[in-house]
Amino acid sequence: MSALRWAAALGNADWHLCAPLLVALAAAWHTDIATVTTGVAAYSLGQGLALPLWGWLADRYGPGCSLRTGLVVAAAASVGSALCPGPGWWVALRTAAGAGFATVTPSVSLYFETLRPAPARQRAFAALTTVTAASALASPLLADTALSIGSWRPAFAVIALLTVVTVWRIGAACPHPPPARGTAPASGPDPEPLPATRARPDPAPLPAAYAYATVLGLGAAEGTVMLGLPSLLAPALATTGAATATSAVLVSYALGVLGSTLVLRRHARLWRPARLLATGGTLGAGGAVLAALVPGAAVLMVCAALLGTAWGYLHTTLQTWLPRLFPPSARARAASLFSAAAILASSATVAVTTSLLQEGRHTVVFATGAALCAALTCWTLLVARRRWR
Repeated sequence: MSALRWAAALGNADWHLCAPLLVALAAAWHTDIATVTTGVAAYSLGQGLALPLWGWLADRYGPGCSLRTGLVVAAAASVGSALCPGPGWWVALRTAAGAGFATVTPSVSLYFETLRPAPARQRAFAALTTVTAASALASPLLADTALSIGSWRPAFAVIALLTVVTVWRIGAACPHPPPARGTAPASGPDPEPLPATRARPDPAPLPAAYAYATVLGLGAAEGTVMLGLPSLLAPALATTGAATATSAVLVSYALGVLGSTLVLRRHARLWRPARLLATGGTLGAGGAVLAALVPGAAVLMVCAALLGTAWGYLHTTLQTWLPRLFPPSARARAASLFSAAAILASSATVAVTTSLLQEGRHTVVFATGAALCAALTCWTLLVARRRWR
């Protein structure tokens, strides 16, 4: 596995590691779970706020510099998390960890810009998403292993150690500029064969104001639907009395992501972007409709799998094409702004709708999610028809 994939997997594992440890953390510090859960929200906040900075650094100094610097910050925060003495430090360190691992998105996106044509980039993103989905499945195992030996601290120590090793493995030196287009970086992803079809030239970049509005708008819309709805599945189960199934629904979502990205490697070679976007959007809207019309734990499991599959198709297609709305000198910023908008919109969605779930208004929440997913799909298809022929 390349250093880039290790970096993405570790960032995702660090994010998913906290939830299985919340009870142990609260007991260790003699506080309530709500206080410890603040660290999870702080992680997202740090990640969302730091993404534009890492995007600028990647465009200005190269992805190697951005990636190495951010991972050093993340490793230090993980060491601090392993030694953390209390909830106040926990929130601060989780914010720093989210900010550090935020470097992965723009740095990886800029590395993958060297892959031509677009289907090769999308297969690379799909492979990366496969790895992150696998890390989400492995995180609970790491947490359970740490708890079985009597402490939650070794789990974060393992993340810190692996992050340091990943920094060492990244071969790009900080002062070097991004690699030239058409060449594969030495520390980047494994080269992939190009499709037999002739590559289509990329369209000219859009005017800056329109490009930024499109990237931020699509990012916020995707975050609301494709990140917000999966985050609401576990609270929905808990409020319906099926709290024991909350871990299973997260596994179902991760399996949906994993399965879709494995299939997507072939579909990205054969299908046009519009078909990929339509497939993802239809699956996501269908899952939300099911959750709205047929309440119950089993249906929410199906919804989780469909949302995971939708994420594989929709998100990797947007990752592949959206940066091309910008000139080459600003494409890491495009990727970072897209992800930042998605993360912040997702956090706002969860904060606003959790109270509705507690009131038992599941149908309203998921029906609204289905309508928004349909609107997101139509918007992406409109952009694809105009720009990504």
